[in-house]
Amino acid sequence: MNLTASRPRVFLSSVIEHFDAYRSAARSAVETVGGEATLVNEDFPSKRDSSRNTCLDAVASSDVFVLIIGARGGWRAPSGKLVVEEELEEARSRRLPTLVFIEDVEHDPDADALIKRVSDYVDGYFRVRFRGPEGLTRELSRALQPIIEAAKMPVASSDELPKYFQQFRKIGDQTTLRFVLVPERREEVLDPVRLGSEGFADRVLEIGHSKAIRLFHYQFAKEPPAIDKDTLVIDQPGGSDWRHGIQATRLRLFESGGIVIDSNVTGRRARIDSGTAMEMFRIGIEDIEAALKTDFHFTHALYDEIDRHKRHQRFHWNAALTGIGYRSFERNPQPRQSYAMNISEQDEPAFALPEARLIDRIALGDPLGEIQRATHNWTRK
Repeated sequence: MNLTASRPRVFLSSVIEHFDAYRSAARSAVETVGGEATLVNEDFPSKRDSSRNTCLDAVASSDVFVLIIGARGGWRAPSGKLVVEEELEEARSRRLPTLVFIEDVEHDPDADALIKRVSDYVDGYFRVRFRGPEGLTRELSRALQPIIEAAKMPVASSDELPKYFQQFRKIGDQTTLRFVLVPERREEVLDPVRLGSEGFADRVLEIGHSKAIRLFHYQFAKEPPAIDKDTLVIDQPGGSDWRHGIQATRLRLFESGGIVIDSNVTGRRARIDSGTAMEMFRIGIEDIEAALKTDFHFTHALYDEIDRHKRHQRFHWNAALTGIGYRSFERNPQPRQSYAMNISEQDEPAFALPEARLIDRIALGDPLGEIQRATHNWTRK
């Protein structure tokens, strides 16, 4: 497996109004030394959450906090504190490495009070004076370089995923889809205590049963959630009355945040004589699309639960079909008297993508393009 170093996320806290040149200069400095700059106003222009929650969540998801104090203290939050003060307190509560940069100009009373606070002998921070945007770029680059190097963490490449495509689950004589998603940053996403708790398993089941997702279905029994080493396993066998269709699903959730979902894509419809023959020789493209949509939406909702501060922004994903046999792909197949058989029986897994794709959190929540790419590759083979 090839590992490279992640770009530590650096939250840049400052006033917004009339400070564009300074924020741009700070972003340039962060990127020059190998960090990933986070500027909420510029990077998240439209969010459903409140501005305050968005800012504090962005601080919580970061690795380093940088406070830039210019001439003005800026806006106050409903708490009565300066917005940048609330962000600073969040960084302190998260024990983030914190740097403070103070522009060498005359300051208003709010900015002056903030400077005195961050300059406290006991509770203060490392501080640097600068002049103008160019001076900020120079001083920030110099101070941030060793911190960025220390904060770098390994990230997984696409070579991480093959180990998740072993020992495929067989669901009767059906074609089965395996969906795999792994966060790019290699770190513990779920601590063992939380992963093994009954309350957490209940919450995962609640998300999976929600009407907007339907990964699991109430009419099908589940095995009791189980812990297998570092993995939570939830298994819905799918029933045994094939006349009414089966919907078998097995979820595996790893401490590392990796997710593996196995589900059948044939056999989900109620079986009648002609329907039985149809699903022996055809795989409905829309059934694959529906299963992938469910998997993406579930993983997106689950990450909103387990990574509420959105520390993990990028993910590797791939999927594979097994048990294709003599089936061929067809959109909206209909029962008929006879079917052409795919003579090139396929026993090996058919992967959606030649190698895993790296997607961001936006694509995870809106996966239409990824689903279209996958189904196009399958039906072209």
